[in-house]
Amino acid sequence: MDHFNHVLAIANPSARSGRNRALMSELETAIRAEFPGASLRTTESPGHAAEIAAREGPSVDLVLACGGDGTVHEVAKGLVTSDCSTPMGVLGMGSGNDFARALRMPSSWKASLSVIAAGRVLDADTGHVSWQENGSTHTGFFVNALGIGFDAHSAVIAPQYKGYPLGMGYTLAILKSLQTWVSGGATIREDDRNGRVLFSGRLMFATVGNAFDSGGGYTVNPGALISDGALDPCIVEHISKLRSIMLLPKIRNGKHIDLDEVVYERVHGIHVDTDRGLPVHADGEILSLQARDLQVQVQPGSLRVVVPAAVQGPI
Repeated sequence: MDHFNHVLAIANPSARSGRNRALMSELETAIRAEFPGASLRTTESPGHAAEIAAREGPSVDLVLACGGDGTVHEVAKGLVTSDCSTPMGVLGMGSGNDFARALRMPSSWKASLSVIAAGRVLDADTGHVSWQENGSTHTGFFVNALGIGFDAHSAVIAPQYKGYPLGMGYTLAILKSLQTWVSGGATIREDDRNGRVLFSGRLMFATVGNAFDSGGGYTVNPGALISDGALDPCIVEHISKLRSIMLLPKIRNGKHIDLDEVVYERVHGIHVDTDRGLPVHADGEILSLQARDLQVQVQPGSLRVVVPAAVQGPI
């Protein structure tokens, strides 16, 4: 068990379509009951959580990310990009809470507090992506999953449907996105542009999982572990709208990876060459709508996280 005496909580009042704003006083009281003397910072704009984590993370011994996967993404990014070794705990207070499930946290944020207080620290992986757009090189970070193609196309629309119960928001976004998506050609290789060909043809999407769930509970990458030093790309060739709808329940439950339309691998990185620019998201946050020549790599053990003490081995 690790002891956390100096705790910084970073909370997003705008999570769950703003409904978390009413919880801030209750959240602060609950955190201080478990971690006396803890400080709470609330975010005011996109990117603010990463700034707070990078600036204040080194002076504490635990940073709590209180919000949804967007908040977790930002806090993790702030810690990793600033080379801060302070561990991150997660209170899942968003619509999806995919990374909280990867950490084996309870569904209740209140229950998660006591689990974190008695938890242990694990070295987890993160991911890095670079791509070409308008003649320039761009870079991004992810902790949960990186989506290329239709996956990201749906993520563009998904904010319109936030707040629906039982993960229905992202399902509605998928159904809406199918009306406008057009698959293009792509070649995906292991590691880099000289690596083994994993896929070549018309690409529906490629979701590179560091964790098993994305999109608010879709188990797209069922074999992904956050601490195995690898990434799990799930690559799906172009399929019809009807076939896509038929496969949704299988993808929801992680039963799709043996289908003929799917390539599923465990690698350290991939290179994606496309015949047109593709949309890309990182943990649900849109990075680009016209990315080409993508390079994705794992960053082993780059983020320290708190998991339940009873959880042993890689997760």
